[in-house]
Order: sequence, then structure tokens, then C-alpha cells
Amino acid sequence: MISNNLIGIRIVDDAVQRKLQLMAAHATNTAPAMAGISMVMLGEVENNFRAEGRPTKWKALTASTLATRAARGTSGKILQAKGHLARSITPFSSNNVGGVGTNVPYAPAMNNGSKPHVIKAKNKKALYFGGRFAKKVNHPGTAPRPFMVLTDRGQSDCLKVMAAHIASGG
Repeated sequence: MISNNLIGIRIVDDAVQRKLQLMAAHATNTAPAMAGISMVMLGEVENNFRAEGRPTKWKALTASTLATRAARGTSGKILQAKGHLARSITPFSSNNVGGVGTNVPYAPAMNNGSKPHVIKAKNKKALYFGGRFAKKVNHPGTAPRPFMVLTDRGQSDCLKVMAAHIASGG
């Protein structure tokens, strides 16, 4: 189960679930298949970042965000100003679990979006935002940009990994 503090991919597909049950029933060591599945998922998420959203493109950055990034010399790619979030995606697997995740605190807000909220200064007397100092700012919220998503092809590739493992006698 994925907790509220973490973000990951969960496959809820009958064909995948049946194949997982078949694999568990016929294989003694499913760890190699789970590792393969986690690598398929990693490739899918990396492709989501590269394409800036799949199968649906993410909401474009505003002109002011693009101007700020240009002035700072950072990337104009969505969710990749410095690339930390994209680099944080890591695969994990065991004998009965395979997946990808991130421990970046803002990942859920980027993936799922966020509602408007107030940001208050915590460690200093004021924040510097929009060219001015303030004790608090009203953040307008963030549009969802789902990067932890498998395409239909990704799910099909997971099925292929499981089928190959079963065929090998795993």
C-alpha cells in the first residue's frame, strides 16, 4: 500500500493480477520478474518526464515561470527546473513486489496537484517571493502533472516480463 507521504505506481488491472497469481503459483523465485517489472516502470516514468506528460500532455508552464527560469538559467521543461524530481525516481523490488517511488516531499503535489494554500516563513522572518519580501504568500495551487503513470504499453510490457519468467520456469 502507498502511504499519503509517499508516491508510487500501483497497477490495478485484471490481466496483470491474473498473471501475477499464475507467476506466484508456478515460480519459486519471482524476484527477477519483480526487478524486471520495476525497470519497466522506471522507463515509463522517465519517458513521462521526457515527453512532459503521457498519454496526455501536462499543463504548460506560464510565461512568468518560463521567464523566471530563463533568468535563473534553469530548464524550461515542465517539472524539471533543476531535474531533482526526475532523478529521484528509484526502482525497488523483492520476491513479491516491484515498483518505483520517490522520497521528494513535493512529489505528491506535483503528481496530483495541490489546492490554493498559504506559505508562511518558518526559519526566517520573511519569504522572498515575486521580487518582494513577505511573512506569508498565497500560493494559487498547482495543476496536476501525473508522472507516476503507466501507459497501456507499459502494462503490456509488465505482462511480457511475467510471461517470460513463467516460461523460463522461474
